[in-house]
Amino acid sequence: DQVIVDGTLGGGGYTELICQKTKSTVKVIAIDKDLNAIKYAKQRLLEYNRVIFVNDNFAELKEILSANNIKNITGLVLDLGLSSYQLNNEDGFSFMRDTALDMRAYKNDELTAEDILNGYQKESLIEIFKNYGEIGNSERLAKSVVIRRKQKKFTTTFDIVDLIKSEYKIDKKNLMDFLAKIFQSLRIAINNELPNLENTLNDSLDVIQSGGRIVIISYHSLEDRLVKNFFKREASRYKESSNPFFNEEKEIRLKILTKKPVVPSREEVNENSRSRSAKLRAAERV
Repeated sequence: DQVIVDGTLGGGGYTELICQKTKSTVKVIAIDKDLNAIKYAKQRLLEYNRVIFVNDNFAELKEILSANNIKNITGLVLDLGLSSYQLNNEDGFSFMRDTALDMRAYKNDELTAEDILNGYQKESLIEIFKNYGEIGNSERLAKSVVIRRKQKKFTTTFDIVDLIKSEYKIDKKNLMDFLAKIFQSLRIAINNELPNLENTLNDSLDVIQSGGRIVIISYHSLEDRLVKNFFKREASRYKESSNPFFNEEKEIRLKILTKKPVVPSREEVNENSRSRSAKLRAAERV
């Protein structure tokens, strides 16, 4: 009796394909923090009565399974990118639309992008832009934010766009890339994305049965590096030791299925430009 978890339901694409390619006895747990995404996906997946929809954070994987009387699962998929639904319909996620500076995937959370830009000290802004956006000279960006908010508070996404256009004289392509990094850094900070991912990876080892699969699709280097290092560590026979002469032996818990990340083909990128930075890594529970 297989149980597969789609930890990032989004528009329902993965859950739909899982249902199409598995027997009717396979149960699918579809999780998303965004209640609007769940409402949308429920309509898309009306024909599948074996899907259990959960409005929660995938970082609460163990608690979600326990609440549904499930001890073990046979598969876990996480697509860590923004869904097209979020980009096209939710406030704050896209710099292509002028919307409120929200960026909360879970609307019950209190912190928004507006709170960060208007309230955080310069040093905290520098850390967010540097660590989560990998932005060079984050101090310049943070300083420009602090100066601008004294004149006019940040309330919409185009307020950020206008700041960057006036502060940085760069061409359109570099402007888009820079804005993407800024929005990424804010989104990661607001939604606690990296700690949530790390917690879920660690918890997955306790609930995935031997032979079960973990599949992670990431879209920026911070997430991909975290997944890569986790897989490498859990697939190794040894753990790092302070002793320079030997490494301590440990249990192997994963077998890596993708020596290199799977990336989209040129044809896929042409059909869906948002897939261009995607990297898929997969591993099997030993």
